[in-house]
Amino acid sequence: MIKKALIILAISILTACLAKSVKEYQAPDGSKIKTVKCTSEQSKCFEKASSTSSDAGSYRVISSESHAGGLVADIIPGPITWYSMTYTCGPSDGKMPDFKFGGEHYSLPPPSPAPVVIKQKPTTTNCTTYGNSVTCNNY
Repeated sequence: MIKKALIILAISILTACLAKSVKEYQAPDGSKIKTVKCTSEQSKCFEKASSTSSDAGSYRVISSESHAGGLVADIIPGPITWYSMTYTCGPSDGKMPDFKFGGEHYSLPPPSPAPVVIKQKPTTTNCTTYGNSVTCNNY
């Protein structure tokens, strides 16, 4: 019972972390500024920005960036590209975000060394006995 509850909790947390999130805050001039974070595809950021802008989906991009992160979070560099776009709803100035890559690049860990295999030819030993004497030959 507890094991099932923990699995459901873990899936819920992972699903929430993977969802596209939009944060909203107030700029110094009083306007509302929003930031959206998405993984893997820039188009997800465009879709979310349009759906959160009430002016017929129109918005103006203020800044954008991309960086390496993990599957669940973008705290440390990992194999997933995270995109972030800051925008304000309203008339667009036509500028597209450039999503310049910032931060550390993810590099795969070095491959483990291949096991060393020493190949030897099979040897055959042939021994013959003459009286009290034994003679052996290796081939």
